Amino acid sequence: MLQDPSLDFPAHALPPRASLVAEPGALPGLRSAIWMGGAHSLRGEPLHPAALEAAWLVDCAGDMPRQFRDAAGLHIACVFADLEALALPSRHILPVVDRLAAAVTAPASAPLGVYIMCTHGMNRSGLVAGLLLRRLGLDADGALAAIRAARPGALSNGAFVDLLRRA
Repeated sequence: MLQDPSLDFPAHALPPRASLVAEPGALPGLRSAIWMGGAHSLRGEPLHPAALEAAWLVDCAGDMPRQFRDAAGLHIACVFADLEALALPSRHILPVVDRLAAAVTAPASAPLGVYIMCTHGMNRSGLVAGLLLRRLGLDADGALAAIRAARPGALSNGAFVDLLRRA
């Protein structure tokens, strides 16, 4: 569910959470940590806005709280639905993945981390993180294994898994 992005993060709410998918050096040329998670997830490490200052934040659901979007070194909106659909907006997603791949392998200017976030940190963030791992040289099975090791139960959307396998 998309929320009004102008809403501030209430002090009493739980913070977004993320899980580490790949550390710098885990893949050839990878200079940034890759995280995936959710704005409303109960799984993973709690995020704090200060941790995002030297990182990029990819928002796949449009519901990351304003203070996290504003704190990020770069905020990228890549919003799409978590649907079992044959016609996925890959023309919208793939350029973002290409931009991330270039950034996390840049010798002099790689962000400290890339946080790929959706609502619960399972399907949309899993798809984008998996596609990024594919761009960085992992095969489909390796990318799926890395995503599911970081977030057990992730990528239950069959259409997303098919797209990841075809990438």
